[in-house]
Amino acid sequence: MDSPSSPPSLSIAIIGAGIAGVTLAIALSEHNPNLSLTIYESRREFSEVSAGVGFGPNALKAMALISPKLIAAYDQVKTPNLWPEKDHLWYEFRWADTGKLVLQVESEKGFAHCNASRVHLLASLAAIVPRAVKVEFGKRVIDVWGSEDAGFGKGGMGKTRIRFEDGTDAFADAVVGCDGIRSACRQILLGEDEKSAHAVYSGKYAYRKVVQMRKAIEAVGPEVENRQIYLGKGRHLLTFAIRGGQMLNIVAFKDGGGVPWTQRQWVVTSSREALLKDFAGCGDTASKILELIDEPEKWALFNHLPAPTYAKGNLCILGDAAHATTPHLGSGAGCAIEDVHLLSGLLTPSLIQSATDIKCAFLAYDSLRRPRSQDLVRRSREQGHILQLESELPDLANGNREAWQEYLEREMDVNPRWVWNVDLEGMLVQARELFESIRQGEECAVDA
Repeated sequence: MDSPSSPPSLSIAIIGAGIAGVTLAIALSEHNPNLSLTIYESRREFSEVSAGVGFGPNALKAMALISPKLIAAYDQVKTPNLWPEKDHLWYEFRWADTGKLVLQVESEKGFAHCNASRVHLLASLAAIVPRAVKVEFGKRVIDVWGSEDAGFGKGGMGKTRIRFEDGTDAFADAVVGCDGIRSACRQILLGEDEKSAHAVYSGKYAYRKVVQMRKAIEAVGPEVENRQIYLGKGRHLLTFAIRGGQMLNIVAFKDGGGVPWTQRQWVVTSSREALLKDFAGCGDTASKILELIDEPEKWALFNHLPAPTYAKGNLCILGDAAHATTPHLGSGAGCAIEDVHLLSGLLTPSLIQSATDIKCAFLAYDSLRRPRSQDLVRRSREQGHILQLESELPDLANGNREAWQEYLEREMDVNPRWVWNVDLEGMLVQARELFESIRQGEECAVDA
């Protein structure tokens, strides 16, 4: 039982045990030990889809501000460029047909970009989730009701109610949806009729595979040990080392030519023949890398349209549930870490004394994080067009190689540097000021 001077015990349900949800649990445990935290995950264990992930200086800054434990967890699984003299490079860009170097984009202010296996990163993060955090697997959310709704039954009054597919309920003072691009929480928050409630096909797809680095070096030489992107009209190929340099992550992106994605599944089994046909005309190096892939998986690339809000009452969404993006800036997971930094910085004992305070914090989080994260989604699609040499500019539309060289040297790093250069601490200060304003005003008297 709480003493009169101690803050009230508040509970938060985190929906989803991916990178975003697990990181949020760690952050909230660090910033507010008074919170009772439960993670609900639809799968039967901690698991991740996709192969590789990378973080820019913005994400590492957010990790450092949250907890040094996050940096340590990432350090255990990250892999840099394998040549020390190329530590300072983000990517090397080459023409897909000739293999000739187009440009090198340097990392920001000496930052050394690294990549990791998503599976290994999630395992490293899950290992540092405090024991006080409860984790329940096999819990697929189908509905969330706010505390103002009737019919909660004994024990649930005043709480937010979560209904699961297995027929069970849970109650919490607030709910944070971290349940990914197909987020049920997003659909519940925005409503089924809202156009932005569901992800949309971006018009591009990708073949993904992880292969042994040893075989890649035998095929194309040791340059593959460093991050490379091969540029072609309507397609591009990306490679980077993971798992300590033992494996090579390969992603081959292709424009869909305006053909809609009609299959229910977003990831389908493809064939080596279909892959090589899609990338016919690539040069020797790119083709040999692609030939390493047998039984490729074909991934439709979806993203979210801008949502009108990320928060409603005591429910909010975070990470891919809020702003799923295409991977062309390699910043989706990093943006989720930024979300966690700001939200956990609001949900501190000095600010949060009641469930109503959490609602105010969610509104401040929405106001500060939604513009930047939605801009990221837009910029990532824009970067995809740059990487696939798609432009309506007269000098570029005809494929003039010299014009493209000048354009790429001028534009290739504009969007990445926008991602990397963000004042996270200043954003949190603004969010806390807004929180105080909301709490003092009338906004918290009704649902946003």
